[in-house]
Amino acid sequence: MTAAAAATTGEEPRGRHAGLIAMLAFVVMFEGFDLNLTSIILPYAAKAFGVGPADLGAALSFIALGAICAYLTLRLADRFGRKPVLILSSVGFSIGTLLTALAPGLASFTAIQFVTRLLLVTQVASAYTIVSETLPAAVRGKANGVLGACASVGAALPAMLLAPLLETALGWRGLFLVGAMPLLVVPLLIRFVREPAVFVADRAGEKRGGPVAELRRLLQPDLRRRFVGMSLLWFALNFFAGAATYFFTYHVIDERGWAARDIALIAPFGLAAAAGGYLLAGFCMDRIGRRPTALAFVTLCALSAALIYGAPGWWPVAAGWVLMQGAMGLWIVGFTINAELFPTGIRATANGWCHNLIGRWGLVVAPLLVGQVARVAGSTGAACLLLSMVVLIAIPAVLILPETRGRSLAET
Repeated sequence: MTAAAAATTGEEPRGRHAGLIAMLAFVVMFEGFDLNLTSIILPYAAKAFGVGPADLGAALSFIALGAICAYLTLRLADRFGRKPVLILSSVGFSIGTLLTALAPGLASFTAIQFVTRLLLVTQVASAYTIVSETLPAAVRGKANGVLGACASVGAALPAMLLAPLLETALGWRGLFLVGAMPLLVVPLLIRFVREPAVFVADRAGEKRGGPVAELRRLLQPDLRRRFVGMSLLWFALNFFAGAATYFFTYHVIDERGWAARDIALIAPFGLAAAAGGYLLAGFCMDRIGRRPTALAFVTLCALSAALIYGAPGWWPVAAGWVLMQGAMGLWIVGFTINAELFPTGIRATANGWCHNLIGRWGLVVAPLLVGQVARVAGSTGAACLLLSMVVLIAIPAVLILPETRGRSLAET
């Protein structure tokens, strides 16, 4: 049996799989941390920098462009390997996060975060690709679900740490010091992470060209529908994140009269829901399929936004926020399907095209629109409610994709 076959049938030692997941879970954890951190510190950064919703929306949109530019770094993983791209992006992300804590104004904050977001997206996508290419098909969904659950731990940390840090000299900037922790695991990544066998076996296979050649390949009949469907799915999910999650803290503090302690109060429940949501998504993907799981989680996303921005009272908003953390399990479904739909030789490149070069425009456009629509609608909450429903375009996107449960990546 070849190394590639052993990797995709699960005949490599299980202890090696567990160690790989543990290391990469720590890296992935800071995706959730960084994305929620942006939302949590908005009202405090606005006061520190003397800006309003429109300026914040423009800054968030520019930062999100970094995720689009990550296409340039992600495609390098198909040329030079998953491991070097993972390691270099992890080091760069950690250093950039440290520098963000020192930013004196909105312009420098935005510029540093632009680069940091590019490297964050690169390290996370590389981690999911390595796990998907290493774990056997029967447990691939669950393994990615474990990574996502760890990301949910990171997502909950900013809300839990905000109130204590506000009482220190570091203030909200102290959260960026915590965000640099992936640097601690880099020595382990260098020592123990291996290139996936299925990638090594394919390295001399499919001929690689420039962006035009990549797009031409993705638009060929065998991949065209997958390319379009995944691009729409990623755009819908990213737009939802930019419209529904980025402005949550700004909305509840400035428009509903919440305090930092209210956010800290619901944070543990959000953590439990997020971890449960990712694990449930992973379990459902392997049990009932990728498409039914995706459709169910899209529905949860829309429902959670309706509660947060449309329902009156403290409890419905809190319940909506907890539900939204669980609904973010949709991200892991997207990463899993994207890895399973495309051949090994262009797997990272396809993720770069679908998720970053196209889908991530949702994170650019949504915050910008929230700031502008809020002026017309009269409140940030009304704008977020309206724009969050864009997530529903993910339903037809999922329906045009083939079911990939149980598919061996060596045969894709």
